[in-house]
Amino acid sequence: MSSTVHALAGHIAVIGGLGTVSMALYKAASLRADLEMIPATALPRVRWWSTHASAVLTVSLALAVLGLSLLAAT
Repeated sequence: MSSTVHALAGHIAVIGGLGTVSMALYKAASLRADLEMIPATALPRVRWWSTHASAVLTVSLALAVLGLSLLAAT
């Protein structure tokens, strides 16, 4: 049982870490992006991610902390 929890905690920490890094990079890149250079077909996706990036970053960070906390506890 403990090894299962330990493995699950590791996966949660990795997923949270990847999400945190990717959203932090997205937010940093979006500060320098020129919206006029983005194709019109991609603009709805860019706007959606721009709106939801902070929430995804928060959830990813929470998952990373949860996973690391579980790893420390097991």
